[in-house]
Amino acid sequence: MKTVYVITMWSGGRAAKKWKSDAAPETLAQGTGVSFISAGTRLRVSIIGNISIEEYESGKEELEMGLNPDGSADLDNPVAPRNIERIF
Repeated sequence: MKTVYVITMWSGGRAAKKWKSDAAPETLAQGTGVSFISAGTRLRVSIIGNISIEEYESGKEELEMGLNPDGSADLDNPVAPRNIERIF
């Protein structure tokens, strides 16, 4: 499982902009905001002001790929989705 962070910048009580990051945001030296690397652009973003940070665990991709709970792939007996039929 992989941890994903969603950073939201708020303006006037509404979400103004959202970013996704693979690493935990770092608090800026002034203590008024955070800095992180955006997963979409791979650029460093620094936000000052009203923000919120949500932490999620992703696991859907690993389950769809057929990985075992210990993280290893069983290549001899892959888990195939039931809604896909092989035609060859």
